[in-house]
Amino acid sequence: MAVQHTAHTAALRHADPVLEAHGVRGLARAEGRLNLHDEAAVHLARALDLFTGLGDDAGRASVHRSLAWEAEQRGDLHGALRHDQLALDVLRATGSPAARASALNAVGWSHATLGEYRQALDHCSEALATLEELGDQVGQAATWDSIAYAHHHLGDHPRALAGYRRALALYKEAGVPAEEAGSLVRIGDVHRATGDHEAARAAWESALARYTELSHPDADRIRARLAES
Repeated sequence: MAVQHTAHTAALRHADPVLEAHGVRGLARAEGRLNLHDEAAVHLARALDLFTGLGDDAGRASVHRSLAWEAEQRGDLHGALRHDQLALDVLRATGSPAARASALNAVGWSHATLGEYRQALDHCSEALATLEELGDQVGQAATWDSIAYAHHHLGDHPRALAGYRRALALYKEAGVPAEEAGSLVRIGDVHRATGDHEAARAAWESALARYTELSHPDADRIRARLAES
């Protein structure tokens, strides 16, 4: 966040709307990950205005993706789907294949959080095919995670575990420890659903170790879950 503050300040000093748009979007993302959601909302609104005024469709779509994430954090799942769909609509017309695939996965995830698991699998399967062609490891991992979540909530625990483990392997290979931790949390959730509480604790403890190393705000949530289990 400190780096993004510096970038944003520099952009304002130069009175450059392109630099400001990118700077304020980056600042908002950092704020959101630090649970500073009120600040992030203000900055994302500014970023959306700037990218719209610049005619930058890729930038506008990226802000809608961030707005979707913020809506999900507030529990506004329909709002999250709306912003993810807006991003996808823009990217279907003008975006790169990688950006479209990422947005497809995001729409699929939003459907999954609303309990619309078959729609989620349709979107995510389409996304995964493109991401595999592109060799995008992080995108594939995120999509496998979404697919696994849908299978978990459809009661197909073997497919859920297989999907989460595939996501975990890809995140490890790509070097994204925070996302590794997220997949480990969800692997633990599947084990708990099958009654394997020992395996669930082991997965959550591995997740907690990664979150703690990163000083990640989710560490407290997993620590509390372990204390209750």
